[in-house]
Amino acid sequence: MKQWTHSSRKEISAQIIGQLINLAGRQRMLSQRIVLHVLLASHGDGAALMVVKDCLTTFAQTHGDLVSGDGPLTGVFSEALHQLYFGTRNADEKIQRFIAQANQAVSCLESGTTGAREKTDALVVQATPLLELLQEITLAYQEEMRSVESASLKRQSEIAEQLGNISMQANIVALNARIAAARAGQFGREFAVITTVLADIIKEMDQLIYSVVNTRSADEATPRSSVLPQDRHIRADRAFQ
Repeated sequence: MKQWTHSSRKEISAQIIGQLINLAGRQRMLSQRIVLHVLLASHGDGAALMVVKDCLTTFAQTHGDLVSGDGPLTGVFSEALHQLYFGTRNADEKIQRFIAQANQAVSCLESGTTGAREKTDALVVQATPLLELLQEITLAYQEEMRSVESASLKRQSEIAEQLGNISMQANIVALNARIAAARAGQFGREFAVITTVLADIIKEMDQLIYSVVNTRSADEATPRSSVLPQDRHIRADRAFQ
C-alpha cells in the first residue's frame, strides 16, 4: 500500500466533494437493494436476479469512482479518507468482499446449487455492518466538505481584511489631499478634482469588500477586526477635523 503523506493531499472543489457525497449515498441505497433482491431471488423471484446484477454493476462502478476515479473525481484525496478506505477501517477490502459475496450468491441462485442458501445468509449477515460502514464513508465526505468550506471562508475573511486596510490607508491619503487642496485655494482646484476621483475609487473598493464579506455565512459575517472599513474611514475623517 502506498505511504500517504500530507503533501499527497489533492486540492478538490466543494462541487466535486458534493458529487462524491452523492455517490457515497448511492452506495448505501444500492447495498440494501442488493441484499433485498438476493433474498427475493432466493424465494423464487426470477426478476430479482436481474435487479441484483444491475445494482451490483453500479455499486462496483461507484466504489471505483470513489476510490480511484479519474478526471474530476480524483478518488481518495485526503489522509482521513485514505485511512478509512485502506487503513484502520479497511473499507475498501470490506466493500470488495461484499461485492464478491453478492456475485457468489447470484451465481449460486442462477445455477440452483445447494450452496445458494449459505451464500445468501452470509450476504445478509454483512448487510448491517456494511450499511454502517457506508454511512461512515458518507460522513467522512461531509466532513471534507466542511473543511473545504471553512478554508474558503478563512481566505475570504483574510482578503476582506486586507482590502479594508488598503481602503483605510487610501482614504487617509485622500483626506490629506483634500485638506492640502483646500489650503491651496483656487490653485488647488485641479488637485481637488483628482482627490474626488480617488474618493470614488475608494468607494468602489469598499463595495468590493462588502461583497466579499457578504458571501460568508451569517455566523462568519463579522470580520476578525472589530472595526469595519467604513468605521475606520469615519474615524480617520474625525482625526483631521
